[in-house]
Amino acid sequence: MHVLQVEPQLLENYVANGRVRLAFWHVLDHGAASQLAHRAAECAGRQSPLGFWRMHHLLFERQGQLWSATPEAMATFATELALDGPALLACLDDPAIGEKVARMDQERRERGIRARPSFDLNGEIIPGAAPYATFSQVLDGLLAGP
Repeated sequence: MHVLQVEPQLLENYVANGRVRLAFWHVLDHGAASQLAHRAAECAGRQSPLGFWRMHHLLFERQGQLWSATPEAMATFATELALDGPALLACLDDPAIGEKVARMDQERRERGIRARPSFDLNGEIIPGAAPYATFSQVLDGLLAGP
């Protein structure tokens, strides 16, 4: 799985040293399960600067459980991450969280990004789960400048 194989290399070699910024855009293509998972990640991020990414990784690791997940399950995930489960549960009902997730998904659609995953590297869209070497080549070229 791309997020568990390539992303750690990108984080280590480009993000950790400040050369590249990693941003995540919500993709709501799987109904209520998508909505809940994305809201949970946003709520985790409200609690801790790295909470979003920790929840993001946990959700990818446990994808098989998401189809039948409940808000209470998301609170349990938060507790496993040393976050406040009851606070996450309350946050899931915050309309601002749902609006943010929906807005980001709509912006992604308006840009014509359909494949998942997709990556925007300074305007160059790389669709699909490209190998690390592809990212390294593009990023090194962008970072070297004109």
